[in-house]
Amino acid sequence: MMQSPPTRDSRTDFNLTLNGYRGLCAMFVFVFHLGSAGVIGWPGGTPVQDAAYHLWASLSYGVDMFFMISGFVILGSLLRHDSVGDFLQDRAIRIFSAWVPAVIAVAIVCVAFKLKMFADVTLSEGMLIFVANLLLLPPLVPLPLLHIGSWSLTYEWVFYLTAAAGALAYRRAPGSVWATAFWAIPATLFICMYPRALYFVTGVLVFKYRDWLALHSRWFKWPFVSLIVFLVAWRTLDTGHEHEGSTFIDFLGDGRWMIALLAFVASLHLFTCVCLNSSRQVAFLNGPLFQFLGRISYSLYLWHVLAMSVTKRFASGIVSPELGPAAGFVIFALSSLAISIPLSWLSWKLFETIVARRIRQALHRRAVPVTAVSVP
Repeated sequence: MMQSPPTRDSRTDFNLTLNGYRGLCAMFVFVFHLGSAGVIGWPGGTPVQDAAYHLWASLSYGVDMFFMISGFVILGSLLRHDSVGDFLQDRAIRIFSAWVPAVIAVAIVCVAFKLKMFADVTLSEGMLIFVANLLLLPPLVPLPLLHIGSWSLTYEWVFYLTAAAGALAYRRAPGSVWATAFWAIPATLFICMYPRALYFVTGVLVFKYRDWLALHSRWFKWPFVSLIVFLVAWRTLDTGHEHEGSTFIDFLGDGRWMIALLAFVASLHLFTCVCLNSSRQVAFLNGPLFQFLGRISYSLYLWHVLAMSVTKRFASGIVSPELGPAAGFVIFALSSLAISIPLSWLSWKLFETIVARRIRQALHRRAVPVTAVSVP
């Protein structure tokens, strides 16, 4: 049987299935935050209800699925750029063009509603918290997060820097042991302390061995099964919310490393199915809905939290007391979606596209020397 090649846009050679997967990851995180907002309580007590709760809670690992994409994409980006500096510049524009306006908006809301991260702090302390978050330093420094998803962007930057260090070392001493150790040791230590960063490795391995995997595409069917195995196994490990929780040292000490290995193997199978478009079960990712969600996924990840902070107050304070918690949750979910989608599209269009392009153009003009032309 002939393998099914990755679906690509003929104009850009862009992997459409991978783009749709971005949208799926963003929606997993969105749905998780709907349920964790506290507008309605999850039923429990029976095996079915408890299993449904744990499956829903595992949707928070849509963030870890984003890391798989970064691991895959970043290696390709390093190969395309002439220098490591150009690569890091491109990544900075990609991240900060949308992050800066988002964190400013979140900070304004936090100050306006006197939320806990700015409670009982001086002006200088508040500015320190804001600047540290703007530069994506927490949780590497002991300061509160302004945006509940910013820890994942910090992970991204650690991965970018270790990948850049590895590329720089390999370009100076190809194949040497010290070049490998230069990036592998700090990357391994970071993953040991923050296990959720493991899934950058999934993307790296799929990118590195993509040709071999394509030759064995018959092995990569039923991604829905590997998705469930990944989510349930990783949830079983209790890796903690956001950046807190067990370390790989804990996993090795109590035997949970076997479950971690199962989750990692499942992630490799799942992500390979997506990248190769090797199963009919991923065909929906090529449709217009998930292509749209994939385009705005980064902005959706950044802005849906702010939208929910507003709609939750309306749903919990007005709708739920009058119509009950079920109606309050429905209004909360629909209004959050109705605000998040157009706001995210606007952020993608304005910040990720227009502003980012103009920054790149301005930096390119500064980098290219102007040569005087003599008029005969």
